[in-house]
Amino acid sequence: MSPEALADRTAVADVVAGLAHAQDDQDWAALRRLFVDEVVLDLSTHHFGRPATTMAAADLVDLARATLAGFDCTHHATSNLVVHLSGDEAECRTHVLAYHHVPAEPGVVDHCTMRGYWRLGLRRTGGRWLITRWAVLRTGPWEGSPDVYALAAARSTTLS
Repeated sequence: MSPEALADRTAVADVVAGLAHAQDDQDWAALRRLFVDEVVLDLSTHHFGRPATTMAAADLVDLARATLAGFDCTHHATSNLVVHLSGDEAECRTHVLAYHHVPAEPGVVDHCTMRGYWRLGLRRTGGRWLITRWAVLRTGPWEGSPDVYALAAARSTTLS
């Protein structure tokens, strides 16, 4: 593998790590810097069941903020990256284990863990790799309850 290809693979891996960290740190400015201006977001196999849609990156960040702000903590762990490079375009698939916790009433499940992978499309733009497409694919059963997303959404409106 050429030194340039190794550098590109490392840069793509840094984008994947940045995507996980920005969400967990709720660093919305850092999250925005990872995307081109218009992004395809595909949550069709996630519990939200939304079909793939093209949206402004700022709107995607607002969606992430609205989804994650009510959680006490999240932890997105990525591994097993497979990167395919083709000039200034790249495809990356990475396994994801995403833990979400929200304070809840006693007896109410207060967490969920999603197992699956991200499929990312990236483009080299201005010397940087940026995400053009983000698909979240759930491939295993939930641990805990996906109902915590509703609890977190309700909580985020009281935190605002």
